[in-house]
Amino acid sequence: MKATDKTKILLTIPEDLKEELVKEADAVNRSLNNYILTVLLKREK
Repeated sequence: MKATDKTKILLTIPEDLKEELVKEADAVNRSLNNYILTVLLKREK
């Protein structure tokens, strides 16, 4: 994926969901952004 193929979005989520996602991301040594992207790319289509 090239940088020109990317776009930024603003995502508003509840604080408790963010905390949960941060813990999950930390557990697999990923940033929150990278973890969310990985989860979305691996979802069943």
